[in-house]
Amino acid sequence: MAKIALALAARGTDEEAFKAWGTRAVGAPNTKQWGSGKELLTHMVNASNGGGNCIERLYIFSHAWPYIPGGNRGGVKLGGVDVAGFYSQPSLYDDTDARYINDFAQLVQEGKITFCSTCKVIFTGCRVASSQFPVEFLHVSGCQVIASNGSSHPKPGTPPGDQTGQWLSTAGGWTEQQAKQNENHYVGWINYSLTSTGEVNEKRLGEEIKIW
Repeated sequence: MAKIALALAARGTDEEAFKAWGTRAVGAPNTKQWGSGKELLTHMVNASNGGGNCIERLYIFSHAWPYIPGGNRGGVKLGGVDVAGFYSQPSLYDDTDARYINDFAQLVQEGKITFCSTCKVIFTGCRVASSQFPVEFLHVSGCQVIASNGSSHPKPGTPPGDQTGQWLSTAGGWTEQQAKQNENHYVGWINYSLTSTGEVNEKRLGEEIKIW
């Protein structure tokens, strides 16, 4: 079984940046653009090649969420109108091409999406960790999952983080800055993994990590 590294880059606003980051992370042939949750899952199915391959590393470059006290809906979305992404649960106005954790779980259970026994998934969208979505993805895939609990972006510098792979997750606005200062709200990266007994282990990685 061949081990695959795959990057899925969202279309819409910032799609050229997402595509470029995917190319730097895994190479152009293994970087695919997605315009809906349906297409995102289809790329995972195609990469798995009927069980002939397993996904060892998966990057999902996308937009996600503004700061919402108490957390967000959960999932990842395209640049633009938020109706056709990949989410925890359905919402009333979702497009018919939106997809959900249950759809993902069914494809994994059927063997249409296969992950390697040791695998890592990185979500680069802002505040993906401000929901149960990373834990849900972890339980389905069995992979280590890394996600941001703040405003995520490549680190500025010379050379910049979108070349070196250094990424930040920080407080993105006044309300979030106040929550960080006054309520000890964590805005960095979180690593999710399963213990030997199947429990979820969450490890705070800080506000700067290297993702490729």
